[in-house]
Formats: sequence, C-alpha cells, structure tokens
Amino acid sequence: MLSATAMAQDEAPVDDILSELDLLSQAEDDPFAAAANTEEREPVSVTLRALNKITARYTDLEIKMNEIAHFGSLEIQPRTCDKRPPEEFPETTAFLEIFDTEFESRQSDLKIQAPELIEDEIETRDLEVLPGEAVGETPTFEAPAAVVLEGPQAEGVNIFRGWMFASTPALNALEHPVYDVWVIDCKTKAADN
Repeated sequence: MLSATAMAQDEAPVDDILSELDLLSQAEDDPFAAAANTEEREPVSVTLRALNKITARYTDLEIKMNEIAHFGSLEIQPRTCDKRPPEEFPETTAFLEIFDTEFESRQSDLKIQAPELIEDEIETRDLEVLPGEAVGETPTFEAPAAVVLEGPQAEGVNIFRGWMFASTPALNALEHPVYDVWVIDCKTKAADN
C-alpha cells in the first residue's frame, strides 16, 4: 500500500511535486493553520520619538490616529500605521503629517539673488509654436486640488507628509533645522468585521 505522499507525487505533474513538509503544512488537521491566517488589524496609536536638536532633549509621544500632538512649534498628526506580525521581519511604518506653526517667522541666512539675464543668450526667433496655439498665447495649467484628509486639521505650514519607517529612519526623514521625529512603535487592534 502506498502512502499518501507517494500517491500525491504519482498523480502530480513533475513541476507541481511538493515536499513532504509542504504537504504536511497543507493538511486539514494542522494545529498551526489558524496562526498562518492573518487577521485584519486597524491602527490605534503610534509612538514617535521627537528630538530638539538645540537642547539635545527628546520626548516619546504616543499619539492616537488622526489626533494632533504638539512638540515645540511642530504639530504632528498620524494618519495610519502598520506593524508586521512577529513571525515576519520586524518593521513598523507610519504615515504622518507634520506642520510647523513658526515656519513663516523663521529667519534664514540664505540670500536669494535675482537671476541675471544676458541679452546675448536669449534668441526669440528660435522659439517654436506648438500646434493649436496662437502666437503670443501662454498655455494655462491647472494645479491639482489640495488633498484634505479626514480628522482635525493642523495649523501652520505642512513641512512633511509621508511614510516613516522604524527600521530605516533616514529613508524618509523630516528635514527641519531644530526638530527631528522618527517612528518607534505602532499599536493596532483586531478589526471588527
């Protein structure tokens, strides 16, 4: 009498032959089959570390989703976060919006000069007119509409909107002369179905 593994290998084409371990993992009476099924999770809060580069002091902030936390002149609003399960490579990600309330009043040492135009470099006779456009008519472009996300809206200038990764904080970092912010942890709960 042939074993179940041998019969499965005889019936399957050569490309689809599974190892004995794969066959055992697909068994209906597998006690760990439920652990392999991932359940849907929804984010509850994100833990961030905020650093003041001038004073060298940091603070850990735990912020609920779509709530606003204040750190110095920054207003930080997490939109979503995700944490991989323990059996996978550890990674925590968060989508953040960071606003600076004192952005307009900050002085800069950078001096902007008006560009110099040299008449010899500009030749107007070489310009071409695109088909369908009249001469002297300037094309108009519509700017995309601003994205408004749900929840309370922070004040100030939006200086960061994007994903931050706990394993590689420098991959998509906040660029600010005084403050630094990075992701530490994400808390989630089972989604109600």
